[in-house]
Order: sequence, then structure tokens, then C-alpha cells
Amino acid sequence: MTRQSGPFDPGHRHLVLENADGRLSLWPAWRAVPAGWEVRFGPAPQEECVLRVEAGRG
Repeated sequence: MTRQSGPFDPGHRHLVLENADGRLSLWPAWRAVPAGWEVRFGPAPQEECVLRVEAGRG
């Protein structure tokens, strides 16, 4: 049995979003940005976006 690829799998392009509370989120680049969130980085490879989110939590 093979596993289907998901939107958060490595290899997909992502965005880093930020909401009004300053929370950062990883988001698939192909999805519409939800209301209340703004793009802060990307689109870029997932690995780069994860590093940005982790750095923002520091």
C-alpha cells in the first residue's frame, strides 16, 4: 500500500503566515490565505519555511 502525498509533506512549496496575535503558521502555497492571516515569507520549500517559523518562536 502506498501513502498519498499530503499538503504538508516535504517537497511542496509553503508560506509562513502571521495572524494579528503574532502567531506564525506553515501553510501550503496552493491554498488561499485564510482571513486574518498575512504572508510573511514564501512561497518557498517547506524546509525553509519551517526554519522561519522556528526562528520566529525564539
